[in-house]
Amino acid sequence: MRPLIALVFAMVLVAGVLPAGAQNLRLIPADAKRGEFTAQELPVVEIDGKTLRLAPGARILNERNMTITPNLVAPKSRVAYQLDAQGLVRVVWILTAAEAKAK
Repeated sequence: MRPLIALVFAMVLVAGVLPAGAQNLRLIPADAKRGEFTAQELPVVEIDGKTLRLAPGARILNERNMTITPNLVAPKSRVAYQLDAQGLVRVVWILTAAEAKAK
């Protein structure tokens, strides 16, 4: 019985620790462009004054790496983004203050 209790305790401990560490992991590619993002009427967005379109299935990730909809992004948010082969916005990362300062 004690080994079972120890196993359950270890699983709870690991389950409590892993999500907290995983939230800090942000894999923003080095070749991602940066700019100021403002959502317009879907699927149109504005980045650095340029009108762009979101790709079908585009993802916008907030500072905690959670997917959000464009209307939840504050105007002129600092972001990193990638375009697809057709020039559509494929993925957007809303940058934290530390990420915005770092190159």
